[in-house]
Amino acid sequence: MMERNTDALDRLVPVKLFKDNERYTDDVFVSVNGSTFQIQRGVEVMVPMYVKLELDRSEKQRKAAEYYCSEGWKESLIVQQGK
Repeated sequence: MMERNTDALDRLVPVKLFKDNERYTDDVFVSVNGSTFQIQRGVEVMVPMYVKLELDRSEKQRKAAEYYCSEGWKESLIVQQGK
């Protein structure tokens, strides 16, 4: 029987999601191409690299949305236009 070579994206990596007593308390649900994961906050767990990449992408989007919901984007626009 041949052993399957583990792809770099299937390699397990540690992840520990931020947890507080206010907004970030619930587990995080991640679904990538039909594979689903429920990740507990505040506990280090091992997940495939593709899950970590999706969590990183999601965090980047959350930060961008937070930025555009604030008034910061207007200030950067003014600087770009030289006003």
